[in-house]
Amino acid sequence: MRAAPATGKERIETLDIVRGIALLGILLANMVSFKSPIFQNQSLPSELGVLPPGIINQISVLFLDLFITGKFYPLFSFLFGLGFYLFYSRLVEKGLQAAALFKNRMAFLLGLGLFHLILLWSGDILHTYAVAGFFLLLFIGRSTKTILSWSIGLITFSAVIVGGLTTAGNLLLTSQSGSTYESQAQQTISEAETAYNSGSFTELFMFRLTDEIPVILGNIFFTVPNVLGIFLIGLYVGKKGWITHSVDHLKTWRKIQLYTMVPGIAAAIIFALFTNNLVPFPTWLTSGLAEGLNIVGGPLLMLFYMATAMLFFQKQNRIRLAQPLASVGKMALTNYLLQTILCIMIFYGFGLGLYGAIDAATGILITIIIFAAQVILSFLWLQSHQQGPMEKVWRKWTYR
Repeated sequence: MRAAPATGKERIETLDIVRGIALLGILLANMVSFKSPIFQNQSLPSELGVLPPGIINQISVLFLDLFITGKFYPLFSFLFGLGFYLFYSRLVEKGLQAAALFKNRMAFLLGLGLFHLILLWSGDILHTYAVAGFFLLLFIGRSTKTILSWSIGLITFSAVIVGGLTTAGNLLLTSQSGSTYESQAQQTISEAETAYNSGSFTELFMFRLTDEIPVILGNIFFTVPNVLGIFLIGLYVGKKGWITHSVDHLKTWRKIQLYTMVPGIAAAIIFALFTNNLVPFPTWLTSGLAEGLNIVGGPLLMLFYMATAMLFFQKQNRIRLAQPLASVGKMALTNYLLQTILCIMIFYGFGLGLYGAIDAATGILITIIIFAAQVILSFLWLQSHQQGPMEKVWRKWTYR
């Protein structure tokens, strides 16, 4: 039997809707790194934990930290792990070589992610997803108990390691205050602002190639365990049948919604307080603890979001109303890359050059405008096409 992509009847519409919503959350979270030198600022704890001036901007930052930052990449990661299960099990049912086809799929994603990372934007997540995705094949035949244990272990390990290393690094950097290192860090921030705000494509590429990309690639040893842990939650839920037979598991989704709401919101509040230095503790400590806490708290709130969506979209009339969002979700890869292209043309020097000139509230407004355009374009595109352009290329590579 010849392999083929999922048809409309095989797709689960709620997942496309949630994927569309996740893309909005991802763009909201990514906007800060598109419009400001967030990578370089991390080398100076003094640049962290400071709310911007103006009540509207302060509310905007707190909103993002409470409900967006560290919550929507886990949602997208959850959907990736779940999608792996659906993809793999569908091919096994048809008697096809599911593992080989999935490896094809991840190879394409890795190449595309590295292209995106090196040539366009340092915040790429696709290469990390691809590397973590290969490890999913080790778990497809394992029991749900084993998968859940590994998921909890990997996420906890990531939280402890990242939180601990960030705290230790912040303490070391704070001890260098007033030293040559601090002057060099300030100089790097200034160079980043110049490169992004007024540099040509080549000048910015060379800056990123030496200052950002090696760090991003080196961090993969820390990001992959975290991402894989969240992938495994999606795989676990898929194996349990809570998505494919959601009507039979509404009680389970209500329990997930109830049990993750309070700890998820509590962790988000603490994260926002720590990140913005709203507690009487040193910034080097609160910043590091916030990073570790959000690795655990983000997935909790993500599961609350997911459970709420599964319960809300049980009615067909609500699914029909959300079809424009589903259109964005069906073209997730295309829209993710399109977000990068639009943002670099808005903020970078070879575009409109608005880098460093946009505050938090305006960043949210730009996000809404971009996403609204994506909703309209995706809906119109799918009126005459079965898939998005990048999804079509990805499919052809997978089933070649």
